[in-house]
Formats: sequence, structure tokens, C-alpha cells
Amino acid sequence: MTALGEEKTNAISEYLSLLRGNLLVIIVTWAFIQFARGIIATYYSKYVIGLGAPEIVPGLLQALFTAIYAITAIIGGYVADQYGRKSIIVISTFFVAFSYLLYAIAPSWQWLIAAETTLALTSIYVPALQAMIADSIPPEKRGKGYSLTYLAVYLAAAPSALVALILVSQHGLIQGVRRIFIMASTCALAAATLRAFFLKETLQTKNNKTTKGLKEFLKETITSYKHAVKSMKKDLVWLIVAYIILAFSYAACTRYWILYSMDEIGVTAEQWAIVSFSYDIAYPLAMFLAGPIVDKIGRKRSWILSRILLAAATITYILTPTLTTITVPLPVGTITLQKHQMLIIDFIALALALGILGVAVSALQADLIPRELRGRTMATISLLTSFLAVVPGSIYGGYTYQYLSKATPFIAFLILNLISLAIIILKVKEPEIKEK
Repeated sequence: MTALGEEKTNAISEYLSLLRGNLLVIIVTWAFIQFARGIIATYYSKYVIGLGAPEIVPGLLQALFTAIYAITAIIGGYVADQYGRKSIIVISTFFVAFSYLLYAIAPSWQWLIAAETTLALTSIYVPALQAMIADSIPPEKRGKGYSLTYLAVYLAAAPSALVALILVSQHGLIQGVRRIFIMASTCALAAATLRAFFLKETLQTKNNKTTKGLKEFLKETITSYKHAVKSMKKDLVWLIVAYIILAFSYAACTRYWILYSMDEIGVTAEQWAIVSFSYDIAYPLAMFLAGPIVDKIGRKRSWILSRILLAAATITYILTPTLTTITVPLPVGTITLQKHQMLIIDFIALALALGILGVAVSALQADLIPRELRGRTMATISLLTSFLAVVPGSIYGGYTYQYLSKATPFIAFLILNLISLAIIILKVKEPEIKEK
């Protein structure tokens, strides 16, 4: 065996050595949950409209879920440190399975308000799961551990759109999606059962520092967040501003890609499933491959590259309803693309852009945030993003889609992406000395 071959074998062995114990259980069960989310997301907005909701409602439901999720996550961090990781993970996952059944039996769209609220409340276990992942990976292998986890989970869930297509094709939209939610509930139930039997608690002793009331904990948390904000470097503040602007505009589009693609561009349910599948394959691969790119060309250049790609994909998407076909010149002739084929290319470009962007943002944030403030600052950024970007962005997207123009959320996405890009170019500098 050559030295290069031996090096590759050792690298693969190092990755495979992580697949044991809690991390293996988490990857397998998270794949079940992610698959459930994927089959639901494929046609969910059409399901909401099919139950009689106005077009603004998918955005309002997303805003409701995000607001409850953000508040619940704060409490979830307290529970994870006070009572341990496993119990809250297992109990909440069982409730996820129950929540999906509420969607399946919804007699009208108003019922979905209760379903979204219940599902958001189950997200209390997310901080515990994140903590258990960190607890279960050796510190010197966390980079490989996280990349392996995300790649395995998202690739395992990639066929979800095709499964959703089969159910909708066989049973129609409403009855097909009801069966999708029953399947999702079954996946969550399987995940909860596996977690109950095979996860091991990683918080062996109660932390004396957290044996205090929830009210006191929340008071200290707010004080901690204020301290984190005051400690932010100027470049980090501009980075957060740029990210919130982009997150606002992206949230405006999230629940309306399918409505615009099927109702305005004219793709069929079958073609939409293929588009979704293409995105679901490209996104985890983009995140996995983005690491070396970000390290090689730098965080800021990676951010700029992703934004340019994002703008190009958005422009093409907005123009697609006006096109019948597009002819692409090739060295040996030409190829004519239909609308759904253009969308496949668009969504692959979108996945590549968002994959690179996610890695670049995470790396640049880590470079700019001191280790001792990283946890609190990351939590603060997440909270700000939820309440300043995702919640209002979702409401804006729903309102403009119904009352102004179907293309308005996507035009705003393009414009705000370019504004965010300008902020990064003009205001954010990569630190010469990176935080460890």
C-alpha cells in the first residue's frame, strides 16, 4: 500500500472510530427525525392551503413555531444542566411523535396552530441533544465528529422528498400528506424508543451551580446575554447585522418556494419532489466540502462567493415564470432545459451557496468570539436571529405573497442579500489573530 493510500485508510478509520456509543445512537435517531422533517417539508405549505388557509398562513405558522422554539430553547438549556440530558431527550422525542399525529388528523388549518405550538414546545430537548453530542465526541476530534454527524444525518434523509412524492401520487395531496405525518410520527416513535434504550446519560452529577430556581436562572441568563452583547467586537456586530438581514429575507421565502414553483412557475408535484431531492443531496455535500474551501480562501471570500452564487440563483428563479425553455450552448452543440430542469440547477446552486455560507459564518464567528464568551454569544446570536429575522421575516413573506405580489418575497431576498453582501465587504474584516 502506498503512503497516500495508507493515509486515506487511516483517515477513514479515524472517522469510523467515532461511530460508537452515544454518537452512533444520535446519528441513527437524528436521521429518523430528519427524514420525518424532510417528508413533511416537501408538500407542507400546499397542505396548509389545501385545508382552506389563506396564503399568508404558512408564513404565520412558521413565525409562531420560531417564537415558541426560541423561548423554549432557553428553558431547555436550564433543564439539560439541571436534570441531565437523556430524560428530556427521550420524553420530548415521544412528544414529537404525538405532535405529528395532530397534523395528520387536522380537520382545518386552524387545528395546525395547536400542532405547531405542541411541536415547538417539544424542542425543549434540542439544547440537551446538542450538549450530549459535544459530551460524546473527544475534544480533539470534534471537527471530524460534527462533519460526520451532519453528513450522515442529511444524506440519510435525502430520499425523503421521493417518499413524499410516492404517498401524494397514490393518495392525493391531503390524504397523502396525512399519511406523511403518520409516517413521520412512526419515525419519531422509533427514534424515541432507540434513545430510551441505548443512550447513556453524560451528566453524571448534578451541577451545583445550576441547582437554583428557573426564575433566578432566567434572570442570570438575561444578564449574561447583555454582557455578551456589550463584549462583541465591532466586526462581529456588523457580521451579525449582515446575517440577520439575510436570515430575514430567507425566512420570507422558506414556506413559499413550493407555492411559487407549483402555482406560478407551473411545475408538477412530481417535478417539485425531484427539485427538493436535488437540494437535499447537494446541501450536505456542500457543507462537507465547504470546510477546506473556507480554510483555503478565507472566511470573507467564501462569504462573498456564496452570496454571488445566491444572487445568481435567485435572479434565475424570479425570471423562470417568464421563460418557456432556455437553450444552453455547449462545446458539442446545445441543450434545451425545461422549467423544472432550470429549477433543479437553481436549487443545487442555492444548496451550494447556503452550504458554503453556513460554514463560513460559523468559522468567522468562532474567529471573532473569545472562547470564554462563545457559548453565551452564540446563544445571543441565535435568539436575535429568531426574533429579529425569522419571526418578522416569515410574517413579511406571508403578507407580501398574499397581498402584494407572488414574486415580492424573492425579490426582497435578492435585494437584501446584496445589501448584506455590501455590509460584509465594507464593514467586516477577518481578524489577523483568530480566537482559539
